[in-house]
Amino acid sequence: MAGQRPEARVLGRIGYAEALTLQEETAAAVKAGTSAGVIFILEHGPVITLGANKPVNTVLCAPPGVAVVQTDRGGGATAHNPGQLVVYPVVALRALGFGVKSFVAWLLELGRELLADYGVAATCRSNPLGLWVGERKIASLGIHVSRGVATHGIAVNLDNDLRLFNAIVPCGLAGVAMTSVAAETGKPVDMAAAMARMAGRVTEALAQRP
Repeated sequence: MAGQRPEARVLGRIGYAEALTLQEETAAAVKAGTSAGVIFILEHGPVITLGANKPVNTVLCAPPGVAVVQTDRGGGATAHNPGQLVVYPVVALRALGFGVKSFVAWLLELGRELLADYGVAATCRSNPLGLWVGERKIASLGIHVSRGVATHGIAVNLDNDLRLFNAIVPCGLAGVAMTSVAAETGKPVDMAAAMARMAGRVTEALAQRP
């Protein structure tokens, strides 16, 4: 919507299917011109999701009770669980002055800045895509763009059980070590505070867009 900015909305912990429905409904409203978009900030219960790049979707052994969900986002298999902060920006890229590459870089930078707040120095990489602490991966990113509107987003490991990643080959990267803020610092992370912090960063970053 002309003259309006997307809003940052903290959802707390919600199911993957519910979050997907919210993204789809919001994307339809953005395409119809009735919404400026929403950046959803949340965490999921345990779930494994598969990307559109099927050759890098490798599930070794899904734990009992953990759903495996096919999605239309980029990338390969990944895992979500409590303690992992997820950001789903459902926005019109051109309205914010983004191309796909610059939007991906913007998302990675949001994640990198959040990690820096917790004393973790991460680097943004485009190949393989994500945020890295040395050779350990701490955040994964995969988006889908339809008619200029993005869905899906970035998942940053803050204080989640990393053993769920043992059920897959993360993003098709055989042998990759996953890490988190808690693993790097030895300190727990308050997820409610982290989500509020990310919402503030998103709002500030959107205010700087043309």
